[in-house]
Amino acid sequence: MEKKKRYTWIYWIVLAGLYVASLYLVGYEHLKNPSEPVWMVITNLALISIPLILLYGSIGLILTAMNQKEVDGRINLKLSRFLYYTPRIAGILMIIFVSLFALDVFTEGGNFWQELLGFMIHAAPAIILGILMFFAWWKPIIGFIIFGLAAVVFLRFVIMGGDFAAGNFMIFVAPLALISALFWINWKWKDAMTMGELVGEN
Repeated sequence: MEKKKRYTWIYWIVLAGLYVASLYLVGYEHLKNPSEPVWMVITNLALISIPLILLYGSIGLILTAMNQKEVDGRINLKLSRFLYYTPRIAGILMIIFVSLFALDVFTEGGNFWQELLGFMIHAAPAIILGILMFFAWWKPIIGFIIFGLAAVVFLRFVIMGGDFAAGNFMIFVAPLALISALFWINWKWKDAMTMGELVGEN
């Protein structure tokens, strides 16, 4: 058991290293741009950190849960709470993150109504996800499906991303897929999670 715990710490350290490397890779364009103000570099890196933290944090959480389930046959209350709330909070954060890209329409010119219409069109995926997130909070199978589908939809940014394909995969597709996986765990592992009625829904 102590050996298993030691391995848990090892892969959390590895994931932390991968997070730092990924942040550098995705944020390299901002770091190498001498004309970009420091405050803007920091802001962009902070925004990029949101999906990357969700990505590697979700991987670590899933590995930790798998380890505990294998060793103890159950998942303790503390970890169960993390498993329950992480996909829900992460889902909301990803929806907000995706919606931020719709704000670009306000820099393209045009009158207020044109900009508002453009914003609504560009923010439509985030708005739809936000509405469905309400139902996913109570029914994990819904979260599993909608975030899985969202990951597939965002694959177009990888296929059409050119030089930014790897970055698009790390900040869009992978976090959405892992949120879907966490909802699947909520749905399929409810008997192993120590949270009673909170995760006992079908």
